Amino acid sequence: MRFIYWSVAFSAWMLISAFALPQTPFSSALTAGVAFAVPVIALFAGAKPGVRYIISLLALALAVAMLLLPDVPGAARISNMLVSALLFGLSLISPRHASKLAEQH
Repeated sequence: MRFIYWSVAFSAWMLISAFALPQTPFSSALTAGVAFAVPVIALFAGAKPGVRYIISLLALALAVAMLLLPDVPGAARISNMLVSALLFGLSLISPRHASKLAEQH
């Protein structure tokens, strides 16, 4: 469950930053699109843990886009890069593995 909560929290920040931080129209749409996709994918990752690697791909795509897109202001670029790194790291942890660890404690 923590996997879903963290995914939703990171996605909520991305959605807020897509409109609160100055961005180009394309980077704003990309950020919002990833923000909407991640929680949906996280819900399916509980039943099929391999689905979480789609989040890894989305995080990498967002990070690469922030590196390559011109005219994206620094605050938006840094925010998206940090959230991409956090999502990538989170997606490497199996949701089933994390729930088994929580049950043991």
